[in-house]
Amino acid sequence: MLCPGQGAYRPGALTGIQHLPDVATVLATVDDVTPHTAHPVTRLLTDRDAPQPARLLALDPLAFDLATYAGTVACGNALRHHFHSSPQWVMGHSVGDIAAMAVAEAITAETGARLLHARHTLLRTMSPPTATAAGMLALALPVAEVVALLANLGLHHTRIAGDNAPQQTAVSGPLRELRVLHTLARAAGTRCTPLPSRTSYHHPLLTNLATVLDTWMETADVRLPTIPLYSSALARPAHTLQHIRELATQHLNRPVLFQASLHRLHRQGADAYIDSGPGALLSSLVRAVLPAAVAIAPIRGHTGPDAITRRLATTTLHPKP
Repeated sequence: MLCPGQGAYRPGALTGIQHLPDVATVLATVDDVTPHTAHPVTRLLTDRDAPQPARLLALDPLAFDLATYAGTVACGNALRHHFHSSPQWVMGHSVGDIAAMAVAEAITAETGARLLHARHTLLRTMSPPTATAAGMLALALPVAEVVALLANLGLHHTRIAGDNAPQQTAVSGPLRELRVLHTLARAAGTRCTPLPSRTSYHHPLLTNLATVLDTWMETADVRLPTIPLYSSALARPAHTLQHIRELATQHLNRPVLFQASLHRLHRQGADAYIDSGPGALLSSLVRAVLPAAVAIAPIRGHTGPDAITRRLATTTLHPKP
């Protein structure tokens, strides 16, 4: 089971399943952590007229983070408990690691929300690069070509943020360098998409922030998961409590090794992948990396329980009738 991070928020994404107890409980729990917000996640994820991602990120970055997290956890919990999916592993992508920890029950939904509150405070007080000075891009190029391109252009402060697929690499860095990269990539006919982001995640500039957040995690209630967790930043399992705690901060200063993680999981026998987000971000990447694997996004498109059940029936992670 794959838990997306960046890009997973969609307004009203859970309208078709908001009545399910697993979904309603997660939304209420996250809203209880921020009781006076102007943008409760319940409204953001059940009202199709809620702010679009870029608008919400500008208006209320914490609400954007919480909605991204809550949507994935609500979907993952519903898939596990209401639809009885039985994954061998749970793996997050980027900040989706925090959602993966909650879905695998290494932390509670409340702990994950409080962690995002703590991260929000640090992002405001430790003065890391903001969205007006830094950001992220996704390029339709292999990672080796992007590394060579950055070197040839002298963009020394832009780093690889994610090796996602044979033809998708994410980068993170200062806006002045990203603008150069974007302009030249588009001129060469290469698809280049800015990613909604409040800072340059997956960048060494956030190492100090990650260290402070690691300290916060040392006092958080973390337990061994009910389903094993896999780290897409390290391309290996997170077996121990210390490894699991570290999952929470890897999106800050480590790149995502999504391709390597998928190949290693595949060699261990994983041949079916469920995208637990409200969209289809990660299932499309799986199909690009592992064309022979089954990859589905059962909750995409504001769908309801019957359609989700039909989609799940195509995988080995869901019991057949």
